[in-house]
Amino acid sequence: MEDIIASLRGCKSTLPAIVVGFGILYMVIGAIRRVYFSPLSKFPGSKFAALTLWNEFYWDIVKRGTFMWRIEEMHKKYGPIIRINPYEIHILDSDFYDDFYTTPKLDKYRWWTNLAGADGSGFSTVPHELHRIRRGAIAPFFSARSVSQLEPMLKEKIEKLCARFDSIAKSGEIVRLDAAFMALTMDIICRYAFASDRGYLDKPDFELKWKETILGAFEGGALGRQFPWMLPFMKKLPLSVVEKVNPVVAHLFTWQTLVKDAVIPILAEPMETRGKEGKNKTIFHTLRDSDLPEEEKTLQRLCDEGEILTGAGSDTTASALTRTLFYLKWVPETLVKLRKELDTLVVDRGSIPSWNELQGLPYLVSGSFPLPAL
Repeated sequence: MEDIIASLRGCKSTLPAIVVGFGILYMVIGAIRRVYFSPLSKFPGSKFAALTLWNEFYWDIVKRGTFMWRIEEMHKKYGPIIRINPYEIHILDSDFYDDFYTTPKLDKYRWWTNLAGADGSGFSTVPHELHRIRRGAIAPFFSARSVSQLEPMLKEKIEKLCARFDSIAKSGEIVRLDAAFMALTMDIICRYAFASDRGYLDKPDFELKWKETILGAFEGGALGRQFPWMLPFMKKLPLSVVEKVNPVVAHLFTWQTLVKDAVIPILAEPMETRGKEGKNKTIFHTLRDSDLPEEEKTLQRLCDEGEILTGAGSDTTASALTRTLFYLKWVPETLVKLRKELDTLVVDRGSIPSWNELQGLPYLVSGSFPLPAL
């Protein structure tokens, strides 16, 4: 009996070592399988990148969004089609696009959509058929015809920004163009989506905090892609705690709260007054009253959609405007040429040409001006 007890005690003491040993063996086998026996192992690339996602984590999180340039370096070393992590390849050949995308129905890649933290949005919708339904509900709002109908509102916002610029020029104040253009695009997309803007164009600093919130949210999205469980977990914590633990994620949650505050009044509108918004009928009024299934009209689903719309509708266009102004200043001859072309339309200094008129200017719409090496 004593021998049996001693034997059991010996097994008990070696059990952790056995578990650890099996764990290490599992990881080694998994690593070998990823690098040498994966369906992607035939593609060239860094062995470390093929082994683990920590490579992407390092360049996107520690080095703050520089993985794209790391991919560019790998292309220079390994060729036009490379393996960039255990599950993905990257193709640097635009002529291959039509050959690659031959399947009309493709689901999205869940790993990438995790970055938004907005699973109910069209952007984050993985199944093709569900994405088609959600995309179809908002696509008409961004047709050429729908956008042309926004021209009076666009002119109103642009004139307000120009008035601010005139005042700033007279005072000699230094202004951040990225924040100014972000205020412009944010007020426009909020008016279009929710029937009320944020008034950022009236803020002394063009609400610079919003620009920083968007940037912080994008960084938080990159972190959320690496750790999909993190955002749902941190949403359960008070915002004050999240701000101390991870300010970047707190920015993302602040953004989501602002969108929720805009969507709630639209959904809460009494049934007897719905459909009477007139010119104030917006994207979310229409989604609310559409024939979409009821599960597509929940508060969380529409908040997710609103989060993506405000982000895509503000930062993308604002960044394009900022860079355009930079290059017009950096390459003076482009500014001279553009002004000459615009002078053919602008008779009065205070008038703004229509969108149709601007589309007839070849240099403006071509965008074909040389970019200098910086």
